[in-house]
Amino acid sequence: MAEMAPPDMPPVGVLRRAMVWLAMLCAMTGTARAAALLCVNAPGVVALTDNRGVEIIENGRFDSIFVVREDQLFAAGSRGAYRLYDAAGQSMGDVRFSMIDDTGDALLFRAGRLYGAMNAMGEVLVPAEWTQLSSDGSGGWLALNSDPLDEQPDEIIRIDAEGNQKQTGVYCSGGLGAVLGGRMVFMDGDGRFGALNAIGGLAVEPTWQYMGPYANGIAKVAGQEGMGVVDGSGRAVIAPYYPWLERSATMIAAWDGANVDIYGPQGGQRRVRLSGKVREVALAGDDLVVTYEGRTCLYDAYGRLITQDAGKVDYAPGSRGQLIACNGAWGEKCQWLVNPDGSKASGMFQQLLPLCAERYAFLEMAGETYDSEVLGRAQTDWNYGDCRYGLMDARGRILIRARYREIRALSSDRLLLIGDDRVQIADRNGVVMKTWITPESAESSAEANE
Repeated sequence: MAEMAPPDMPPVGVLRRAMVWLAMLCAMTGTARAAALLCVNAPGVVALTDNRGVEIIENGRFDSIFVVREDQLFAAGSRGAYRLYDAAGQSMGDVRFSMIDDTGDALLFRAGRLYGAMNAMGEVLVPAEWTQLSSDGSGGWLALNSDPLDEQPDEIIRIDAEGNQKQTGVYCSGGLGAVLGGRMVFMDGDGRFGALNAIGGLAVEPTWQYMGPYANGIAKVAGQEGMGVVDGSGRAVIAPYYPWLERSATMIAAWDGANVDIYGPQGGQRRVRLSGKVREVALAGDDLVVTYEGRTCLYDAYGRLITQDAGKVDYAPGSRGQLIACNGAWGEKCQWLVNPDGSKASGMFQQLLPLCAERYAFLEMAGETYDSEVLGRAQTDWNYGDCRYGLMDARGRILIRARYREIRALSSDRLLLIGDDRVQIADRNGVVMKTWITPESAESSAEANE
């Protein structure tokens, strides 16, 4: 449950990139899949609806509602006091919780400050008496019953599928992580990272300064010599000597300060080495961004050049293999869409946010230019209160002009449009099928349909 931070070894250029793309990455997180039921959370509107906007849990009953299991289970209530509901809007069980997470085999919940587990019917499987709990993916759990945030290491307890408890003899600091790929990364009392198997046995000795989660049977590690990759037993798959290393679903990219090596996603074979005066390296979706002196190149997972631009260009994942490129400062018209083959797909916008399949929100806002005596150049004072979002397709065609405070993806084919005085559900082409008039509106009606 607790998130373990890496050592003080920030990737090159991470600060600038994070500032430019923070809002974009937040919008992408949890991009919704196709769904028949929609959770609407907006100013003045909290409801569960079907794909046409018909309310299943009507607006006004709860302060918040969110998906627990797609189209099957939902949580609704107020902060710190939620209950489980099914797709018909009926409550499931009597457990009240402040947090819930679908682990696949069960539902992990927090009641007060303690964790427990229940099934999809709301029946308690593990009482909420643990300070932390992590599913092993097959009905069992790893747990702590002491304070994970104090300075004392905590012994990990194994709870099997029948509820039997057993001490593992393994102590951790900083809390439990998730069991991924049959391994749970943990930090020992000396601040070193290793990994346990799903039943709490030691799989990788804690010898690393940092260890990332397992995927494809391997994990990223960092030691005194640099970053590398190890397998489930701790054997080095990529020798840990790189100052920078990141991974995606299609590759592992590593930079030794002079050359960039691209490995397959399992890390066993190096595909290609890119040489030159490399300034920065980053992953953007399934592609690799390498900034050289005076140019930025975009490569695929096999090191084949997709496109290159003069100067510094940042890239972030878009929809269906597209990328969003940026070569300027926040607020400038400096962002555009790039197709998977490297061709330019749109004109220039102030900001682009991926929503769902082949749909993007674009930002428009006004600003005043002034001469900065401190910086010695012209600067723009942006009017953030004037920000408005519109909807466009993957070719840059405007579907809805910029008039909304916010646009979100509810599913792969439904959008939430939040305006000054109304909240609307629309399809991916911007056709509105449900409208709520919010309290800010001068109209007295609680809802209007267009």
